[in-house]
Amino acid sequence: MPSPEASSARKTEHLRIAASSGVEHTGGTGLEALRLRHRALPERDLADVDLATTLLGRRLAAPLVISSMTGGTGEAGTINGRLLQAAADHGVALVLGSGRRLLDDPGLLRTYRPARSERPPLLLANLGATQLRGPLGPEGAERLIELLDADGLSIHLNPLQEAIQPEGEATFSGVLDAIAATVARIAPLPVLVKEVGFGLAGEDVGALASAGVAAVDVAGAGGTNWALIEGRRDTNAGTVAAAFADWGTPTIEALQAARAAAPELPVVASGGLRDGVDVAKCMALGAAACGLARPFLIAAQADGAVDALATVLTQLRIATWAAGEATPSALVVEAVPT
Repeated sequence: MPSPEASSARKTEHLRIAASSGVEHTGGTGLEALRLRHRALPERDLADVDLATTLLGRRLAAPLVISSMTGGTGEAGTINGRLLQAAADHGVALVLGSGRRLLDDPGLLRTYRPARSERPPLLLANLGATQLRGPLGPEGAERLIELLDADGLSIHLNPLQEAIQPEGEATFSGVLDAIAATVARIAPLPVLVKEVGFGLAGEDVGALASAGVAAVDVAGAGGTNWALIEGRRDTNAGTVAAAFADWGTPTIEALQAARAAAPELPVVASGGLRDGVDVAKCMALGAAACGLARPFLIAAQADGAVDALATVLTQLRIATWAAGEATPSALVVEAVPT
């Protein structure tokens, strides 16, 4: 296991590299091929569009999640404070960065939740699946939720990243059982399981539904590529990572597969979404909500997270209205590529 100092340095590197160019998938999300039905007679006022929804038992002002990013470093504290403010101001959900460092050192709490920070309507703690099958176990997840005063847990699946990361732990045997045990341990609080940008297969979604998770986030290919990020940190890793520049299931395909595999399970769509029209397209394909990370990371670094989130929500409202619908969940697409 890396030292606390090495873990902190790695997280700082991740922040720097994730906001730089050249770390996105070479393939698209599939969103570019979709078109929403345009209505020249919306027959309602723009202000009458209702973006509100419910996710994991919490009422949100819009179907949007600020996806997990960071924690455990001084810079992370500044970024998380700004993201928490944006999420609270606009009434959307936020997933904090991986809490492994916090469990090792509770003194890092303010890098995840700065003092006097705002609270969004839905706040999720976050752990990697490999930590749940290790010494931390479901008890560690429960302790993390308590430390952060979170409303539930997001578990991230990142096998490709772990395989390429020089310090990675590519130990995924028994992960599904560990997820099921965690679901039972923290009940009735919800568990969401997400990929980190390579997509969830329908078979994986079905298995997770059977394990009792409350929702999945497909986090498809087309946005930030964590194999390439790890490749930037080490020359040898970079040589390996280059072959995975277009690896994974595009976001649209992953969303459709998840909806088919578990029709009753709420699905969050993320992976390369960059604006409110992308959100609208995913909602038209049956997403319960949508997640964005990189655009808000870059905005938060420039102290513009509140305004960036407002822009995405305005775009979503206009797209819903211009498509002739009163709510994002009522949207439809003109054609879906096969």
